This record gives sequence, structure tokens and C-alpha cells, in this order.
Amino acid sequence: MIADKTKITPNPYIRPHGKPLIAAHRAGAGIVPENTLMAFDLCLNSAEFSIDLFELDVHLTKDGELVVLHNRTFDATSNAQEAFGKKNVYPIDYNFSELQVLNLGENFEKDGKFPYRGLRGDNIPEELRVHTVDQILDHVLARGDKRYYWSIDVKNRGKTGAAAADRLYKVLKERDMLGEVIAASFNPSVSKHYDAACPGMRRSAGPPEVLKFYRLFKAGADLNRYDIRYSLLQIPYGVYRIGGREIINLGTKEFIDYAHGYNIAVQYWTINKAEHMYYLRDIGADCIMTDYPDLAYSILADEK
Repeated sequence: MIADKTKITPNPYIRPHGKPLIAAHRAGAGIVPENTLMAFDLCLNSAEFSIDLFELDVHLTKDGELVVLHNRTFDATSNAQEAFGKKNVYPIDYNFSELQVLNLGENFEKDGKFPYRGLRGDNIPEELRVHTVDQILDHVLARGDKRYYWSIDVKNRGKTGAAAADRLYKVLKERDMLGEVIAASFNPSVSKHYDAACPGMRRSAGPPEVLKFYRLFKAGADLNRYDIRYSLLQIPYGVYRIGGREIINLGTKEFIDYAHGYNIAVQYWTINKAEHMYYLRDIGADCIMTDYPDLAYSILADEK
């Protein structure tokens, strides 16, 4: 049994077949220092490509700000170990102002070179410093010429994750952006908190929910019999095998059609090869999340 589409609100993230959204994963991590203002500006101002959706990640700081960062620590992307004299520099251990010593372009490599390495103090450009999600949202909104979709992943767990989710919810409500943002999280506790405490927040399925969804798909189950709280699947593309036997394959037309039948959008990450972009476009994927939005645009722009 398929959901009665006359009784449900259309899902804005379900796209016409062959016209997926182009999403800049970590704001374009393959071509610019990830999750930085520089990355957002490139996506906003490039004459070579444009995007539809920004994907980013946030962590709570010691003083309650939400900073943009993918990894658990600043170690991999910045000069954090040098700046603080230790490994494992977690956002939650520092106030936002203390994090301004970091150069988020320190370890960005392109064509075998590190163009922003060694920048310190006043020589660190503003667009490579740590920013809050509030600042990033306001910077993009100030452009005014185009409204973007967003996928924002709270990385914190437990009570800290709930506090981060509350903070994000407040930020989005203040800007009337709930309808434009997907709340993503790999942490089941954060997803449950959204359901319980953040009315109107549209979220994607967490990993346990995706696995359950796949089992129901394989069984041809009627999802109307289940309490489905998410409206999107944000999933990897590929076939997973054990001992040569296919265990799970999330990248099929049948899988996407089943999700669409229940008003659930299907978005894929992290798609960095042209052949995979073509394939996912052709089977009806709703979004291609990629580190190379320029490549995705060159492939998908004519279809939009």
C-alpha cells in the first residue's frame, strides 16, 4: 500500500526525475577549505557553477555558540595543535573567541600544494577563521538573490547534542528557515530530541532508521503501519558485500521509487565521480551531495 498523496503535504525535497539538487558537501571540500566562509563565498560567487543546497556540520562551544566544523576536533583541518599545545582540540572545550587563532585553511591541499599554510595572527583572512552557523546563515541570506536549501548536521552527542539541537532550532526559527533546512544527525539521541522538542523541524533518517527502512523495502512492507518521523534519507551510494554476497544496495531505482511512494526524499553522499553522478541522476535521486560542486554542475546543470 502506498501513502495517500491527497492527505499529505508534498515533500519539497522530492525532485522531478532526472533533476537532482546539487549540494556542496562541507560547502565544497574538494575545491576549497571545507566548512569555511571562503567555501560558502565560492559557491555564492562562482561564475563556473552554482548549487542548490549547502551541507555543513556544527558543534557547540564552551560558551554555547554553534561553530561550523565536520570532524570531532579542529586537528585535521587547522593549526589547532600548534595553537593550543595539544592534540584533540574539541570545540566544546573553548569559547568562540579563543578559537579565532585557528587557520582553517592550514591543511587544505590542492594540486599538491598547501596555499593557505602558515598563515597566523592578523594574516589569517576572515574567511578562513572559525565562524558560527548564525554568521554563515546571515552571510548567505544577505545575498538575497537566491534562497538555498540547507542540510545541517549536529555532531555532538547526548546532553550536549540536545543543547546543540536546541540552539540550532532557535537560530532557524529566528530566521524563519525551518522549511529550508534538513536537520541531519548520525546520533539517534539527537534525532529523538528533534522529534520531541523541535516542532516543525524536518529531519533525515539516522543510520539505524536507514537500515530498518531498507529491511522494510526488501520486504515490501506498508510504511503506513510504522511511525516514520523523518522525511528524507541521506545515504551513501554503493553495494556492500560480505564474503562476495550482496548485503545492502541503497542505490537502485526500486529503492528510490519505494521511498517516493511514501513521500520520502532520497539524497546521496559523498558523490565525487562523474559516472556515479550520471547513474544516480538517471535512477531518480533527489540530490547529489559532492565535494566537487563544479563537477556536478557541469554534469547536471542542463537537466535542471
